[in-house]
Amino acid sequence: MLASSLIFIEFLGGMQRYLSQTVLPLVAADLDGAHLYGPLDAAAQAPTFLMMPVGAWLLSRYRVGRLMVVFTVVTVVGAVMCAAALSMEVFIAGTAVRAVAGGALATIGMGAISRGLPPRYRQLVLAGMSGIWVFSSVLGPVYAVSASQAFGWRWAMLLYLPLLLVARVLVARYMPERTEEVPEEKAPWAWAVVLATGSAVIALPLGAWSAAAVAAGALLMLRATAAVLPGGTFRASSGRRAALTALMVTAAVYFGATMVLSVVAHDVFGLPAGRFGYIIAAPGFTWAVAALWTGSHPASQDGAFRRRALLAGTVITTGVGVLLLTTSLEPAASSAFVGLLVGAALMGTGMGMLYPDLLGRCLARPETDDGISDDRMAAAVVIAESVGLAIATTAAFSWLGTGLGVVEDPGRRAQVLYLALLPLAVVMLGRLAAAARGERARVRQ
Repeated sequence: MLASSLIFIEFLGGMQRYLSQTVLPLVAADLDGAHLYGPLDAAAQAPTFLMMPVGAWLLSRYRVGRLMVVFTVVTVVGAVMCAAALSMEVFIAGTAVRAVAGGALATIGMGAISRGLPPRYRQLVLAGMSGIWVFSSVLGPVYAVSASQAFGWRWAMLLYLPLLLVARVLVARYMPERTEEVPEEKAPWAWAVVLATGSAVIALPLGAWSAAAVAAGALLMLRATAAVLPGGTFRASSGRRAALTALMVTAAVYFGATMVLSVVAHDVFGLPAGRFGYIIAAPGFTWAVAALWTGSHPASQDGAFRRRALLAGTVITTGVGVLLLTTSLEPAASSAFVGLLVGAALMGTGMGMLYPDLLGRCLARPETDDGISDDRMAAAVVIAESVGLAIATTAAFSWLGTGLGVVEDPGRRAQVLYLALLPLAVVMLGRLAAAARGERARVRQ
């Protein structure tokens, strides 16, 4: 029941992601807030980063079930604020409330997987959580577009919440509590504040100085991340620490390219929601299909993981190249639809080939103790992935929304975005190769 509930929560999380992508341009048009894409994304990220680093502390002090219920209620409050918003500022405030809960629940959910399931079940749940996106990627956009057209985007944000509440209550009910004594984790509040501040600084609308804000915010986030992740993570050339940096860079490439697809399709090529719904569904669907096999056939040995990871990284990089070519040629809407769809599908396929193994490599305890507890690693996985996602997507949304005071043409902005992601994809390939190496030596704490 615990495993099934966790997979169902992932299904609803996928639905929610597609809903957010679908309604974003609709909300901006309704509330006259297209110029606030960056601050809106920062409102979704900064509170998340305030809560994620203290997740290990929460897990060591409180019952998982109680944490699930409390933060689910906070999620509902934020969703109601968004649905009732009469201005973009109120919508941003509601988004921030949801993000507070989301940051805590991300770590708590990973802790439930790490703590509540034996290794074999853990691997199957990770595979199931990737595979369930086959349904999320189809039903999510269908629900988002249908509900938005039939009832409006406000009701679309509320109708699925009862199912989410039931699923999290089931996790709370069936989650086994820890029986052994463990040291209480410290709550890194200071670095959590720095992390949250950095994610907000990236989106500051400073006109010609916006580029400097993006750079300063990214540096703040990376400095705080280095402090809250296990010691030596950024310097590691092997083992689970190297896998964490690979996860962070891979997330930056993938989400930086795909999370903005609705904005690129709508603002650059004029595609309506009914058409760009297919585009934003494509990466999740192909990710899920690929992960159904790779997740159930894990590449646990170093050599097998290396071959699979580098092939997957190459597919992701090719997807970025297709998206760059599509935005550079500036084709007609029908051709742009095909180009964006193919690029998105390639990126999702690469992630499906890679993600279950990369996540499993982080969570599996090595034969030689590397000094990272289960709760610490659960928090580290969520932080690493989310930092890569946040830096890339907040910078991308700010760039697409304003051009950082440098570029006016929306099409040119999209071209520059995908061009900038190509060298980052090369870095990703290098970090994946490092993650494929077994633990060479104990990293000094």
